[in-house]
Amino acid sequence: MEENREPIIKIENLAVVYDPGKSNENRALKDINLEIYPEEYVIFFGPSGCGKSTLLYIIAGLEKPSQGKVIVNGKNLTSLSEKELIEFHRSSLGMVFQAYYLVPSLTARDNVILPQVFMEKSPVERLEKAKILMERFGITDFQKRTPTKMSGGQQQRVAIARSLINDPPILLADEPVGNLDSKNAEIVIDLLAELNSKDKKTVLHVTHDPSYLSHAHRIFYMRDGKITRVVSNPKKQVSLLHKIKISELEKLIQIYPYLSESQLKAKVILNNLLIPYSIDIQQKIEDAIGLYLSRKLGAREMLEIFDKPAEEGGLSLYTQTAQNLVEKIISIAKEGDLMESKEGLEAAEFVAAFNPEEKAKELCQFLLDEYGGKLSYLQTKKLETFLGQRIQKDITEKELEGLLDLPFKEGGVGLNKRTAEDFVRKIELILMKK
Repeated sequence: MEENREPIIKIENLAVVYDPGKSNENRALKDINLEIYPEEYVIFFGPSGCGKSTLLYIIAGLEKPSQGKVIVNGKNLTSLSEKELIEFHRSSLGMVFQAYYLVPSLTARDNVILPQVFMEKSPVERLEKAKILMERFGITDFQKRTPTKMSGGQQQRVAIARSLINDPPILLADEPVGNLDSKNAEIVIDLLAELNSKDKKTVLHVTHDPSYLSHAHRIFYMRDGKITRVVSNPKKQVSLLHKIKISELEKLIQIYPYLSESQLKAKVILNNLLIPYSIDIQQKIEDAIGLYLSRKLGAREMLEIFDKPAEEGGLSLYTQTAQNLVEKIISIAKEGDLMESKEGLEAAEFVAAFNPEEKAKELCQFLLDEYGGKLSYLQTKKLETFLGQRIQKDITEKELEGLLDLPFKEGGVGLNKRTAEDFVRKIELILMKK
């Protein structure tokens, strides 16, 4: 497929407003912009009422937009006359609906043939085309039955055959398996996929069921009349202008289609950390990461949650473990550009603020700069060690004071009691502020 191929469907600044200016005004679609390329399988995905079927009907020319441009197969639908729209429907589109919409008084064969009648094709040509399609979709045995004497799956296959008899380049499917059992649903979905892969039809499929997303090249996620994100399927890439690299975040979007972006980003980080914790703790960590990514929680606050005892609402992680965890979270968030804004504590700043060794050196230098006496190199290293232990809460304030006052030969720093008390007082004031 050529890289410079033009889109077969292009929509610009589309909006659909029902009852404009009235108290019951409803904006069904808002600021829709998209391009769909020949031979793509695209899914419009979202909950009921999100506007996905309305968008499909706009592309089909069955509804008119309140504003915007809709170009399908080289035609600007907003400028076509009624006669030109009819011709466009016959030659460019095939439609498959959830409710089948077969003519109840006609047999399956005659329903399939019906669009050819309006194309003024000869009876022989019509019958031959219908025969080929019905054989392909396994409905030849039901060709003389009317719709009421066929199952839902059989009716839908008749509807698909009818939509294809004029050989349109685009096939639109609005919740095509919504009324089918799982077995028949699978048959119909496989048919749509085959029509895309083998017949090179451009397929637009509307659904609220995430189990079908794997069939699409791209998924347009919709909510409240807007396209909220567009995701490409890594297993069904095609050579197109819009081809993009599939990230871990996009893979998770397909697995968890209804999660918010903050929740999905939290999962990206959690998966990278490979945390060996219980499911309960993993969920709490994930919740904290989500709050951090959405700027509702700072790095220091996240550290406190990880470090606090469980009875105080924390996770009871060791201080060093909690610090390492927060550093990794910030690093991954920064590397993957997952933060919702560029403001806040960067990874390097966090390391400087929380790395116990760096902080101990910083505190030690501060104390010695104000100290009138001198300490040997070994005394200074011991002071740094004990300060690091205090920062990590491995020793108490009183224990630190004792170690500073303890003679050097007995394992302490060897300060006099007054200096030890002064050092500890200054350290505790600094740690309280931090």
